Amino acid sequence: MANTASQVSDAELQALRQRFPKPGAGAAIYQFAVILVINGYLLYLVMRGQTSPVAITAFNFCELLILSVIGHLAQFPVPKAQRLGDTGTSFLQRIVVLAFALVWLGFSYSISIGFDREHIEQVRNAANLLAALETLNIFRPLLLVAFTALTATIGDWAYWHRRGGLFVPQMAVSGAPKVLTLVFAPIPAMLIAAPFARNHPGMMAVAWSVVYLTVKSVMELGILAYQCIGMPSAAPKKRAAEIG
Repeated sequence: MANTASQVSDAELQALRQRFPKPGAGAAIYQFAVILVINGYLLYLVMRGQTSPVAITAFNFCELLILSVIGHLAQFPVPKAQRLGDTGTSFLQRIVVLAFALVWLGFSYSISIGFDREHIEQVRNAANLLAALETLNIFRPLLLVAFTALTATIGDWAYWHRRGGLFVPQMAVSGAPKVLTLVFAPIPAMLIAAPFARNHPGMMAVAWSVVYLTVKSVMELGILAYQCIGMPSAAPKKRAAEIG
């Protein structure tokens, strides 16, 4: 059983390495620039008072949701045996993990962005979801995210039809830093912003947003650096499993 799980993991890692090899200088610079432009634009909105911690949180969540939905829809026509990460995990296990994640996110964000009551009320009073996104000034950036995700999915399909093997969506790599940011960023953002609450309440939202966007940028640049270094070979893990 352990050997089977190891072989599945090795095959998936090998598929990831083949689908996302070390990027060339041009590709790396492009990805680096995209990360800086998107996060820099959000920071620009923060400095101009046109967005807020609630908006930054909503953007990260919606960005991840868009990537996840598109990534999962793209896999529907793919045979189950050729879906990345679709083996070894039961439906019940996924539900438990999802439930735990939702509890943690609800707890951490209720503490972290609870001070931004003005924008929380704006979202509650919005006529619909699109109106809420417009109010938070993140609708247009999210359209760009959706467009790039759809474009990447076309590339995923083209690559899979040419090469075969496991179907590896862009979400497998691009979604990772969004998840890490969503889970880990709210606590340090709140800890650093909290001292401003008493004497400089107006700076609290700015400090929170700067820290959150810094964590987001570091996570995304870290994944890019990981790609540039090269994903580790699965061979050592496989040999260790065989020896065990």
